[in-house]
Amino acid sequence: MSEAVAHPAPKGARGLTWQKLILGDWTRIVRDPLDVARIAFIVSTIVWILLGHAMTGLIAASAVIILARVISLPRFYDASVILVMFLLAWGSALSIYGSWGFYDNLVHFITPLLTTGMLYLLLVRLGVLPDFHDLKQLHHRIGFFLTVLALGMAIGAGWEVIEWTLDQFSDVGRVASADDTATDLISDTLGSAGSALILVLWSLGNHSMLRRPGSALANKKFHSFLAVRHA
Repeated sequence: MSEAVAHPAPKGARGLTWQKLILGDWTRIVRDPLDVARIAFIVSTIVWILLGHAMTGLIAASAVIILARVISLPRFYDASVILVMFLLAWGSALSIYGSWGFYDNLVHFITPLLTTGMLYLLLVRLGVLPDFHDLKQLHHRIGFFLTVLALGMAIGAGWEVIEWTLDQFSDVGRVASADDTATDLISDTLGSAGSALILVLWSLGNHSMLRRPGSALANKKFHSFLAVRHA
């Protein structure tokens, strides 16, 4: 793993700052607003089930966001998982897919945008792909961008295959037409390109691939999260 770019807060730092409010570890159980959102998601899922509604998608989504906490994703990707699971699970539970025409394309764009990078981080931890901090030369970073782009596009294509396969065993009609599939794949590609760009900027900023303790970010300025450092 790369060295952290943020330094621990001075011991004399006191008072409530935005860093402590948003990034600080409040308690071992509820660390920050992301854990509040996670708990709210799980509680709302339980209420939804008790009301007698369909539960499979929401239970699966709850398991994913719990897993995201266990493996200690960086805050950006932790938040991404929660947002994507909310869009997917509650969009299906509330039948938003059928009532909002643009929702399907929105989800197909946002999902690879926010989750392809997370999948890359997991593959790095498993030793399958190289750490982007080791990629110093321009052509390596271009190759890295193309790799993440292809990874996201493959996920989108795989999802379309799954939808088509499920349609063969049910009458739901997830694949409406060839045009629907094409627009989904275009949205997947755009989202994947955005995810690849985010990771390239993440590597140029020399940011950590692990969730940083709140104490290490207590005095970190907001603009420093957006800094780009040249190798």
